[in-house]
Amino acid sequence: MPRPLPQPSRDSIDLVTVLAALADPVRLTLMREMYTRVGPTDCSALASGVDVTPPTVSHHYRVLREAGLTSTMVDGRRRNVAIRHDDLEARFPGLLAAVLTPAYASM
Repeated sequence: MPRPLPQPSRDSIDLVTVLAALADPVRLTLMREMYTRVGPTDCSALASGVDVTPPTVSHHYRVLREAGLTSTMVDGRRRNVAIRHDDLEARFPGLLAAVLTPAYASM
């Protein structure tokens, strides 16, 4: 049975913490990759797009989760991660699209 890892509640997601998490290029790459997918994705599938060690990728996923950007479900040895679209849109309308949409990124 899958179990969620701890994450902040919707009301405690802080803009400064979110922006600090997104300021790292590896985390931004992971978030952009997740943003293009529908539903939860296996962490290992997303990690192939970044050139860092597995422990470093785990660290980046933890930072994203603790900032309130993602949720992670553990199912045995698998970890499925998803962006918390609804929570982030409720707290900071338009932020995800502005930061993660390729059209904005090229400006």
